[in-house]
Formats: sequence, C-alpha cells, structure tokens
Amino acid sequence: MTSQAITEKNKETVRAFIDALNRQDLAGLDALLADDAIWTVCARDIPGAGAHEKKVVLDRILPTMLAIFEPGEPRTEITRLIAEGDVVSAEAVSHGRLLHGAVYNNQYSHVYEIRGDRIASIREYTDTDYAAKIMAGAVEAGHTLDLD
Repeated sequence: MTSQAITEKNKETVRAFIDALNRQDLAGLDALLADDAIWTVCARDIPGAGAHEKKVVLDRILPTMLAIFEPGEPRTEITRLIAEGDVVSAEAVSHGRLLHGAVYNNQYSHVYEIRGDRIASIREYTDTDYAAKIMAGAVEAGHTLDLD
C-alpha cells in the first residue's frame, strides 16, 4: 500500500470513529480503538481531564457524558481533516441540547495516532472554560458527573 493510500485509510478510520460516536455506538468505538488505546483530554480542573484507558472511556466517561444530553445528542461534525502517515488531525464542532435545556456548541481539535487499522491514542483540545460552565450547569440541574 502506498503512503498516500495509508494516509487516506487512516483518515477513513477517524471518520468511522466520529460516525460511531455520533451513533453512540460504544461497541463500534471499541472495535476502532486499540486494546491499549489512551484518550487524553488536554486540560486541567474539569471533569474527565487527563489520560484515560480505553475501558474507562467506554465504560464510564462516555456513558456519563452522553447521559446529560437529550437522546441522540451531541453530534460532532468534522470541519477539517489533515493526515500525515499515522497521525490524523481533526478539527470538529460538537453541538447538542442537554437534558436541562442548555445548548452545547463547542469546537474541538483532536490528534489521532493510528496503529494498523485502529486508533492507538487521541489527544483532545477544546474550550475547557466553556465545557466547565456547561458541566456545572448540568450538575446544578441534578446530574452526576463523576468522571475522575
């Protein structure tokens, strides 16, 4: 396979990951993540910040975060996808309505490292001040966000 073909395959893996995330398909996400995958939220002082193993992300963090949103939300849209070899960078917008009525609309940058056909690591960058305010509103409305 040519390097260009590998790069395109890696971009397709990221697209498939976002599609599974939008479907809230945890089994699909599991299949796309390497067994030793690490998802790092590059932030401090917000629930979920830091590096997390795949099992923690799929069993606790994602279900907890999804539970504060209306069913089927939030939705993530890739706005730019750039790849070089095994590294794929995605800019995205995530938007959705929370159960307590607030609207979430945040921008993200994710850096994915691909190993073979699976994602080995994700580094997530976002507006953490905005995310913290949205999470605080969810807690005030009675939702639990035990992500640490």
